Amino acid sequence: MVVIRSSRKLETAFIVVAILALATAPALAQQGSVLTTFENQVVTAAKGWETTIMNAARSLFWILAGIEIGIAAVWLAINAASLDAWFAELVRRIMFIGLFAFILDRGPALAKAVVDSLFQIGAGGGSASPANIFDAGIRVASKMSEQAKFGLWEDNALAIAAVFAMIVVVVAFSLVAAIFVAVMVEMYVGLLAGMIMLGLGGSSYTKDFAVRYLVYAFSVGMKLMALVMIAKIGSDILIGLAEAPTATSDQFITTLGIAGISVVVFIIAMYVPPIIQGVVQGASVSGGMEAIRHGGQTAAFAAGGAFLGAGAAMKGAQSASTARAEGSSMAGAALRGMASGIGNAGWAAGSAAKEKAIASPGAYAGSLLGLANAKLDQTRQSGRPSAPPPPPPVNENK
Repeated sequence: MVVIRSSRKLETAFIVVAILALATAPALAQQGSVLTTFENQVVTAAKGWETTIMNAARSLFWILAGIEIGIAAVWLAINAASLDAWFAELVRRIMFIGLFAFILDRGPALAKAVVDSLFQIGAGGGSASPANIFDAGIRVASKMSEQAKFGLWEDNALAIAAVFAMIVVVVAFSLVAAIFVAVMVEMYVGLLAGMIMLGLGGSSYTKDFAVRYLVYAFSVGMKLMALVMIAKIGSDILIGLAEAPTATSDQFITTLGIAGISVVVFIIAMYVPPIIQGVVQGASVSGGMEAIRHGGQTAAFAAGGAFLGAGAAMKGAQSASTARAEGSSMAGAALRGMASGIGNAGWAAGSAAKEKAIASPGAYAGSLLGLANAKLDQTRQSGRPSAPPPPPPVNENK
């Protein structure tokens, strides 16, 4: 009876998790409209500052232009230049100031046109927004919810995997949508605040700052184009996998594959667009090394989690064999082993987090999962029977 009640409690818990995941899907879908509203509010607020910044940029431009003409006139007077030299220098300065005055007047519109063009290239002629990306994750999760069926005659392992994959997909696409919102905010705020750099084009000594504004606009457009392409390709692949015929034949593998691909899409969306932006700005090497460093950290984290899971499984198997030796049934021993493995893994992770938080001696240089694995190994070794003490030495003098 204890075994039956425990298994029913486990089944009830997983059913509650699945119901909560399905019930929160409409509420999560409303987050897409929240993202769109937030984006529109950022655009409206940015347009309110455009006039103020452009007036300041124009004032700065003409002040620098006057200083530039004054310096040129002083040098010509010192060198006792002829009338032809005065006329040639005047024409050259007028052409220079006229070019950058045109950039000052049309630069913001040109920058926005470049960004919009690259955005449309990334979207493939369609529409793309953070809300669309989030809705794609909800569509994949709702498609996978059809496999979350718990019961005595159902495949409970597949149902657990489906619920786990649903959570991973929704979280991953939420983070991708958040990255999209961050890039859009960077585009609006960066292009707006960078308009003051156009005012530095009034002098030949500071004209490079005005050129960098246009380079920055192109780099932001490339970053946005890469992010849109990654998000659309990833969402199309996941939706195709969820609706493919193989999703019904190899359900377990397809479910876990969808969860893994969603994490890969999130990592690519996090690191690849900044690298492409760095290529335009001439910082590709640092961006690539940063991606390699974060990739190594992700691999180390995954390896630590895998070893922690393996250690928990070994601890659970040890507890199950002990319970079986004490006379428990097969099901009771399995439940006891499962509870022991999960409990020991949670205790090890919590204890490691506590030592990292209080800066315990020896915990500073190690990672969180490394400390958790070490503590789990200690508990597993402490549970083994100790070796018998060695016999006392024989006194041969007697």
